[in-house]
Amino acid sequence: MTSQQFGLCSRRQRDRFFSVCAVFQIGKQILRPGCEVNARSEAGIVSHVWAGFARQEIIGWWRSRGSVMLDIPAERFAERSDMTGRLVWESLPGNLVIRGLLDIRGGNPLLKIVTRASSAEEWERFQHPRMPLVEEALFGIFPPAHSQGDNGQESGQEELF
Repeated sequence: MTSQQFGLCSRRQRDRFFSVCAVFQIGKQILRPGCEVNARSEAGIVSHVWAGFARQEIIGWWRSRGSVMLDIPAERFAERSDMTGRLVWESLPGNLVIRGLLDIRGGNPLLKIVTRASSAEEWERFQHPRMPLVEEALFGIFPPAHSQGDNGQESGQEELF
């Protein structure tokens, strides 16, 4: 993997890539917790560090504390199988986004990925108890994904795993 495929992740974050339970891909960038993620809110495009997860079952609690809903574009996502330890990938249709929220408690807003319980079919395929909440965009369509390397050139796609 190249550094361009990880977006704005540090070397330490890239080195820990294989220990995370969830990742997603937009363009040629693989994003994981700890990376800076672009999302769209009612106010427009925002960019914040992916700092964890928020359960859909308590989304009301998050919203009552001022959290803002987000649309996160993704071409595909993966969950790490609890049985094999391998990432299992799923492609997303272009009209769907991963639901996120912006936790504004404290001094530094943090992006959380909203998750829901896996269905029986998803458990069988992914072997993971939680899945990202995938829905239609609330705030409009993102422009097509385009990632650039450190030198401003489009980065090349390499084998991911």
